[in-house]
Amino acid sequence: MTVLSALQLPFTDLVLIAGLIIVLLFAVRLFLRRQKSETDRDSVKPSRKMRNFIPYALRLIGFTVVSFIIIGGSVLLYEDYKVTEEDIAPAPSQVEIPSDLTFRVEEITFTGGDDLKMAGWFVPPRNDATIILLHGYGGNRTGMLWHAEKLIQAGYGVLMYDERASGESAGKNRSYGWQDAPDIGGAIRYLASRAEVNPQRIGIAGCSIGAQIALQGAAHYPGIQAVWADGPSGILSSDYPPPHNWATGIAALSNYVLDWMYTVRLNTPTPAPMTAIIGKIAPRPIMMVAGGTPHPHFGAEAARVEYLARHAGANAKVWIIPEAYHCDGPAQRPDEYATRMIGFFDAAFDAK
Repeated sequence: MTVLSALQLPFTDLVLIAGLIIVLLFAVRLFLRRQKSETDRDSVKPSRKMRNFIPYALRLIGFTVVSFIIIGGSVLLYEDYKVTEEDIAPAPSQVEIPSDLTFRVEEITFTGGDDLKMAGWFVPPRNDATIILLHGYGGNRTGMLWHAEKLIQAGYGVLMYDERASGESAGKNRSYGWQDAPDIGGAIRYLASRAEVNPQRIGIAGCSIGAQIALQGAAHYPGIQAVWADGPSGILSSDYPPPHNWATGIAALSNYVLDWMYTVRLNTPTPAPMTAIIGKIAPRPIMMVAGGTPHPHFGAEAARVEYLARHAGANAKVWIIPEAYHCDGPAQRPDEYATRMIGFFDAAFDAK
């Protein structure tokens, strides 16, 4: 058992407590030094007393400010390190076909980026169009079953797979979207090998980090004809709009540190910002879905999604669900969500 676990205190709390103790000790030291020479100071004029006190006060203020900068920086680095380690850790899970599944799936594998073996389910289309489905971070393909069911009912084929180092797909580490785009290329090549699939009629849909990967995939692979992106996560500091308060300012600083840490831990160059590549998707249609319910300090994700949409062009539309937070549109408005999603792909593929 470590000291931290024995005390039942988080590391950040201990650092802050230690910082306060240091500042307190410094203040006590200054006070004792003043007390020690109080007799001499009593014989000094009041104006000179004030002049003697000012350097001590300035020294205490300066030491306090520097201490909190060092403490705050240490806390930021430690927390970002923890986030990085958690984000790249593999998330394997056994994926079983639910007993109550309303459609039949074929268990398949294909080769993704870095020659990784990707595991998934495939359902052939009845309307000559197929949609690749991408789940949220830390999950597996079952996270997109609701979307799959609605699409299959409308005649679409689906390929839903576990992202790298997740579910039953291979990989030494997850990459928070930094290295996932080449896996989309593998999915497209797999679909092109299937006789049931028209390679000219492939779309993609994702939730959270899956939506971010979907947008990357469309930017890099022109074979993707339409993108439904629900709550696309930011994976780089530049994916976020400029900070608007103290909380978003701290988050922005943290994101810059995370950019550096991901580069080191994944041993990979920083990917191109979404703001720089999303325009490459045009004129292919994009529908981005966002929750409109704000976080107390960071605001609603709608602001970030609209920020991305402005970089995309006229081909990108945004649907804001006021009562939603993040990727919970199917729970908040199931009928409208299904109708809009199917309608979007129908329009993109001119489905009859």
